[in-house]
Amino acid sequence: MTREEIGDSGHTLEELAAYHDRGRTPAIAAIEGDAQCRAVLDSMDRLGALSRELVEHDARTDVAESWFQQILGEVARESRAGRDLPLLDDDPVRIVVTEGAVRGLVRDAGDGVDGVLVERVQLTTADAQRMDVRLTISVLDEAIPPGTGLPDVAERVRTRVRSALEQDGGWTIGEIDVVVDSLRLREDER
Repeated sequence: MTREEIGDSGHTLEELAAYHDRGRTPAIAAIEGDAQCRAVLDSMDRLGALSRELVEHDARTDVAESWFQQILGEVARESRAGRDLPLLDDDPVRIVVTEGAVRGLVRDAGDGVDGVLVERVQLTTADAQRMDVRLTISVLDEAIPPGTGLPDVAERVRTRVRSALEQDGGWTIGEIDVVVDSLRLREDER
């Protein structure tokens, strides 16, 4: 069996999960100092918060473990550094950020919308300055305000993502596609 490590950190997803379960104590400098490991740990925090939210809202208690594994697997895949995306390219100074860090920024912005869990993030760059984004999300039905619908939730996600990318990256943001993959219902609505 091959050992799949998170980037060049030397740690596997299972090791990070165990570290996270221990409350990140005692602190391991090699993990805390690695951006990819921190991104995975932050995603585990968000997934834990979402899990608690599901319980609080009388959501299904028999959520398949494979669902959690699938989300964690996607987070691990997306946390890999990927290609360098330019933030500033003004000779002689060139500042870049990794694609994994940008996906993490997009994920944080989308997850910041109440009841939303970002499942997948895809980035497309047409040139050095323009970026298109496609997010796949899951929405808790209670996050949809009365009198509105999924388009309203998608627009809130789109607005937060655009703001985060423009503020932190300075890119020209093209299309931001939001795909609702699932709608999680309360127990009494099934």
